[in-house]
Amino acid sequence: MIRLIILVAVMVAGLAFGPEASGNKGYVMISLGNYTVESSVTSAVILAILFYGLLLAVEWLLARVFGLRRRTLGWYGSRRRRKANQQTVAATLAFAEGQYGQAEKLMVKGARNSETPLLNYLSAAKAAQARGDESRRDHYLQQAQEEHPKAELALTLTQTQLQIEQGQYESALATLESLRTLNPRHPMVLDQLRQVQLARQDWPALLELIPILHKVGRLTPKEEEALTRQAWIGRLQQGAGDADKLAAIWQAMPKKLRQDPELLLGYGRQLQALQGDQAAAQLWLDALRKEAHPELLAELPRLRLDDYQPLLTLLGKMQDKPGAQAALAQICLLAGQLDQAQQLLELELAKAPSAALCHAMGQLMDKRRLTNKANEYYRQALQLAGI
Repeated sequence: MIRLIILVAVMVAGLAFGPEASGNKGYVMISLGNYTVESSVTSAVILAILFYGLLLAVEWLLARVFGLRRRTLGWYGSRRRRKANQQTVAATLAFAEGQYGQAEKLMVKGARNSETPLLNYLSAAKAAQARGDESRRDHYLQQAQEEHPKAELALTLTQTQLQIEQGQYESALATLESLRTLNPRHPMVLDQLRQVQLARQDWPALLELIPILHKVGRLTPKEEEALTRQAWIGRLQQGAGDADKLAAIWQAMPKKLRQDPELLLGYGRQLQALQGDQAAAQLWLDALRKEAHPELLAELPRLRLDDYQPLLTLLGKMQDKPGAQAALAQICLLAGQLDQAQQLLELELAKAPSAALCHAMGQLMDKRRLTNKANEYYRQALQLAGI
């Protein structure tokens, strides 16, 4: 545009000053080696303008020729990109429909001309895993890394997550431990370690990891408490069969958890299996003196002891607590105090019949040799139990 303005300006100047200069044409001589060119100023200016115009025409022609080539190449490139986008969309739909082989094939095809080949290879890796082809999965992840070398950490975490989903915990753990050495507080690395340790039931390692997960914001206080509780329950289960190991685990447990009814029940039942009912009775009695847990009260009648007096004494002092009187009635039956047991059982059955109370009353009737009544209570117990 500027060139055109300059050309027009020169033409206008020529029209304005041409007549005045016609009487004084001037003289121009150009000498180059043995060649000499002579001309008037007017002719030289006209020739220069024509030469400049010729240059502009050639430039325009070349621009049209090369511009057409660029537009042609751009059209083909745009067409390939559109086709790649269509293949990617079709692959995404195929994956959503569970057609993993088709999805993998289209994702790889689309990657060749895609503006985001990294995403295509990641999706192809997921499709390969869904088909159970772990070697192809790892191959696509390698191609993704070649496309985007700076995404090594993200791609490695993607691979470990896929390994976790596939149950390849040992492979994932080895990689995650290496990543943790380089990125000790990376939230995703720590979270994947949590998944692996849960799956492997590596409770000691998980208990060490939980506070760190909380610090990096991967666990709320409520989630931290629940996960800690789950890990200690798991540790107790792994200690079953070894009295010394079980006792060491129990003593290492936080005091708050040692007062948890579910953990008290679990530990007490393991003590029953190892040391007999007396050890469990002592554990539960100590806990009930601090707090009347209904779960423990309901468990007391399952104990088989030589001496029920400690239980009777404690339950007699806490009959106002929920579940205490029902437990006392059944313990009286076990201790052979039939009259008191019957009195308490009748009171409890009048308030809230249950399968356990009906069964206890049936046993009491059996002891009194009242078979018909015993059978009636047993039937009621079965009905209340939904059997």
